[in-house]
Amino acid sequence: LEPSIVDISCTCNPAKISTDFLLVHDRVGSAIDVTFEVYDMLGRIVWRKTETNVVCDGVYSMKWDLTSNAGSAVGTGVYLYRARISGNGSSEALKAKKLIVVRQ
Repeated sequence: LEPSIVDISCTCNPAKISTDFLLVHDRVGSAIDVTFEVYDMLGRIVWRKTETNVVCDGVYSMKWDLTSNAGSAVGTGVYLYRARISGNGSSEALKAKKLIVVRQ
């Protein structure tokens, strides 16, 4: 069975220092693989983090400190963030939204 993403959001939008991505899904009590990705408006991957075999209560959170995978701070702008989940050999479910980053 394909997992379902009910909603994704982030705690700070616009974000200035960090944000927590929140993923609401239908796999309560099951082991899932979760990936969050952040893209710039040119479609380039800025940041990606994956956690495998995560068991949670239906709401999963992942912190992002607004730095790229290379370790540099991302600039002011609009970014797309995408959540991806799968589990037990199932197909993936995806959902994406926009995030604004504001640097001082």
